[in-house]
Amino acid sequence: MKKILFATTALVATAGVASADVALTGSAEMGVFGGNQADTQFFTDLDVTFTMTGEADNGLTFGATIDLDEATDSELSADFENPAVQGGENMFISFGGMTLTMGDTDGALDKIVPEMALAGGSLADDETIHAGFQHADGGASFAGVAAAYGLDGYGDGQIARLDYAYDAFTFSLSAEQVADGADVSGGDTIWGLGVGYSGMISTVDLTAGLAYQALDDAAATTGFGVVGSFGGGFSAGMDYSLTDVDGRSDDITHWGLGLGYEMNALAVGFNWGKFDYGDGYEDNGYGLAASYDLGGGLSAKFGYGHSDGDSFSDEVNTYSLGLAMSF
Repeated sequence: MKKILFATTALVATAGVASADVALTGSAEMGVFGGNQADTQFFTDLDVTFTMTGEADNGLTFGATIDLDEATDSELSADFENPAVQGGENMFISFGGMTLTMGDTDGALDKIVPEMALAGGSLADDETIHAGFQHADGGASFAGVAAAYGLDGYGDGQIARLDYAYDAFTFSLSAEQVADGADVSGGDTIWGLGVGYSGMISTVDLTAGLAYQALDDAAATTGFGVVGSFGGGFSAGMDYSLTDVDGRSDDITHWGLGLGYEMNALAVGFNWGKFDYGDGYEDNGYGLAASYDLGGGLSAKFGYGHSDGDSFSDEVNTYSLGLAMSF
């Protein structure tokens, strides 16, 4: 019987390669989840990630990551072997302060603008799936356009992003093809541009970002966010976005607030947000997440999410509770 070794493995250097490594990491979750519109049920999840990195003789670094949870998803399994779309993999090449990343990665807006889930975490992501959370990954649509959340994923999901880091600033430019490069109605490429800052200002550890992402003749989103970490384990932040959807008289605006507290093994986070679609039509929600580190890669987690607004006939509440494992 062949023995399978799950460990960080050093690879034999090939011509022109100074060094290369492969690392295997994993996570697992078990518990319960439910809500006012779903019965309480068991929750189990397992994820395995391979991370490969290397460095050429000239100092250029490169690498790739494959998330087996996404690569083996029934909807993405065919994409994993199709080079025209992403199936859970990404790769990068970097030299100096410049990095090019392609595949399953974020557009410039999602990369640069900080989110308001500042501390803690839950099994079912209750604190980030409510109707008021701005995750900037294009997961929701309005009039057939995944615009309110930033357009990421509206195309084939395969994103190319160029980042340049200089001092405390990061500049990002991204592109995602809508139909494998073909000309289609509304535009063929989603472009993103952003600038972020991360550094200390007085006694505050500050992270801020401003970005713009657009698809010609379809929609454009401008987003801004700032998060500050203060003494005593406290953090606070806010974000704002404005989306102009072609053919709509009203812009879509979003405001969000986040609070976090971390002390020793305990981490607690709270966030609230609201989407305003115009003409008095709006959705809002809030989320709460708490985690306690039990040591050795094991932690206990609890999450709660609440959604309300004109898109819902009734309020939606979700929750989850259980254990998370990191390997």
